[in-house]
Amino acid sequence: MQTSYYPFKSAAAEQEYVAYYTATAAKLWPVPYENIFIKTCCGPTYARVSGPKGAPALVLLPGINATSLMWAPNVAAWSKSYRVYAVDLLNDYGLSRDSRVIWKSSQFLEWLDDYFNQLGLTQPFNLLGMSYGGWLAAMYGVARPERLRKLVLIAPGAAVLRMHWSFLRRSALAGILGGQASSELFHWLFADGVAHPESCLMDINDFGNCLYMGHQCVRQRFFVYPTVLSDKEWAGLQPPTLFLVGEHEKLYDPGQALDRLHRVAPQVQTSLLPGAGHDLTMVQAGLINNQVLAFLQQEAKV
Repeated sequence: MQTSYYPFKSAAAEQEYVAYYTATAAKLWPVPYENIFIKTCCGPTYARVSGPKGAPALVLLPGINATSLMWAPNVAAWSKSYRVYAVDLLNDYGLSRDSRVIWKSSQFLEWLDDYFNQLGLTQPFNLLGMSYGGWLAAMYGVARPERLRKLVLIAPGAAVLRMHWSFLRRSALAGILGGQASSELFHWLFADGVAHPESCLMDINDFGNCLYMGHQCVRQRFFVYPTVLSDKEWAGLQPPTLFLVGEHEKLYDPGQALDRLHRVAPQVQTSLLPGAGHDLTMVQAGLINNQVLAFLQQEAKV
């Protein structure tokens, strides 16, 4: 039976995390926003919503453990023209609360369908995902192409290539040991932002503290491992799609990922961003923001 404070480790942990999360949002989020909680088949789901009502919808799915706050460097640019829904994933840190265990990817699709329906997104909308959220977005694009206007994938976890053993090993140690192992993973994965904090549109230490607070306060739940889409799935991907990756990406070789997409899914637009790895939305926020806006505003080819 779930406790009243689930998925937090205790009632005190819940209070500490929510207070920290709320204060950090007030500090980092650069534009006005609304807090929206939607009841779904898998639990109440939170989104921080910015941008004009009635504008085209842009839904953002974050990386694992990153929460909706990871989009602080990007939302000011995107919310000028779009109604931006920055979601906290279920089974993860943030304010969404899973009411049942998600064991497989099909349940994530069920949750997303229900969530989008409850939001009232009856017309094709724009979906953007980063890392784990990029994998979810890619799966959704394959399974529900009719629901999407455009799809943006930023360094998706797996989806294109299997993730390097070096990343998986470091992630497992960080999850088990925390402490120094987590710090080493952070500095390795976000090396460009750590080395050049002045280039980030979000304080890299604030981002690291968000991850730390989640690890301290939130229970670890079952993890649905991201999979690689088949050649057939990539070739048949229907929504206009943009794939962005940093030249120093650590999850997999970015050059090999681009090569595969060019070979099996030439309809996917791609871009390799310089001077960034998995921290590209912070280190190269200006480039990311402009490329995403240019892609979303492109007229569909007839």
